[in-house]
Amino acid sequence: MSKFIFACLFFQLVTGLSSVAQELPVYNHFYLTPYLYNPAEAAASPYRNISLNQRLQWMGVEGAPMVSTLTFESPFDYKKYGLSATLRNFSRGLITTTDFLATYSYAVNLTKSSSIRFGISAGVTSNSIDFSQIQDLSDPAINNFLDNNVQPISNVGFKLETASGINIGAALPRLFKLQYANTQNFEAFEISPFEEFTIMAYYKKPVDYKLVTRRTGRFKRTVKLEDVYAPLQIYALYQYSQFDGQRIELLSTLNFNEIFWIGGSYRLNYGMSGIVGFNMQKLSLSYAYEPSSKLVDGIANGSHEIQLNIKIGDKIKRLVERPKLKSLERTEERAPRFSSQDVQLGGDEGEIKDKKYYVVVKEFNDFNSADLLVKKLKKDEDITADIFFNKQNGVYYVYIYETFSRREANKEKSTAEEITNFKNIKVIIVDVN
Repeated sequence: MSKFIFACLFFQLVTGLSSVAQELPVYNHFYLTPYLYNPAEAAASPYRNISLNQRLQWMGVEGAPMVSTLTFESPFDYKKYGLSATLRNFSRGLITTTDFLATYSYAVNLTKSSSIRFGISAGVTSNSIDFSQIQDLSDPAINNFLDNNVQPISNVGFKLETASGINIGAALPRLFKLQYANTQNFEAFEISPFEEFTIMAYYKKPVDYKLVTRRTGRFKRTVKLEDVYAPLQIYALYQYSQFDGQRIELLSTLNFNEIFWIGGSYRLNYGMSGIVGFNMQKLSLSYAYEPSSKLVDGIANGSHEIQLNIKIGDKIKRLVERPKLKSLERTEERAPRFSSQDVQLGGDEGEIKDKKYYVVVKEFNDFNSADLLVKKLKKDEDITADIFFNKQNGVYYVYIYETFSRREANKEKSTAEEITNFKNIKVIIVDVN
């Protein structure tokens, strides 16, 4: 009897359909939440967000796979690292699995326009049996299963991200060997990471900003949208499992505007699916439908999947500690700290000790305006600034950093551009001899 029960758990649905068993959950919305397949994708967005995914597979088939997934993602420190969590309930046939995973992700900049992210998860999994489908509840295999079904789970992954929009990632979804018949809790510590793996590549090109027209009553206004992407996105997914075999899928979405998108996918040896989605400021809702495949044709009514995404708060860069500018030592005198007739604009020269580089955030024609900005920066932004006067053109420069190194000056210029609202930040070069 026990062999029959566990054969049912692993390889068939209660209807007796063979070859449709499934150990890896399938998601049509992995393009919205790639964290579902790769822990390195956790908290890659600049927003804290929650996603809720509900998938009903092969409607009309008793015991068909059904999965409910709740994720939470929160980036920190300018998206350099993030903390996330997943709670999933996955039922198929006689068995239902509940997983909880906590994930840590970290990003390393390779160049100015590319980075690599790493992610690792750890948690627990628990399985339960549908008693209504079992006749002999006294079977010792069942009691042993129910008493010892809490086991550890873990996964790991990485992703390469480029400014061109090309992303390539790979993950090992299960580091511990999958097993159900345990003699005690937390017994399944056999390392077997390559029984399953996932590879995903996609094109999702970021755009600096997008201007859209919004109507308020009779009036129209232009709004600048940040963190947007090119309208066309393309995804390719490959999964391998010793239990489920291979899965190859191509998916593409097309955004007509910031509110509405459509998409479609083709899964090898399975068929097509369609996607439609709506975006309402901080909330998005998407639906996917798969017609029944040849495996269950004539019995099932297809598969339905819906996903709700909610952004929490503002962009994370405004909620956490920002990169710090190197501070100046502010003088108490209310006059320009330096003045010179020999001022050059630029910053392309090499490091020369007789030249000093100043990171300038703004220029003024009078000292009082420049001094007001210095005070405001200290009060509102905790940024120490000073004033440089050019006798040649009568301009007062408010600068936030000085150095003999061109490289350091340009680095501080980039940091200032990222964390302040000043436009046209520049480096000026002064001959100190």
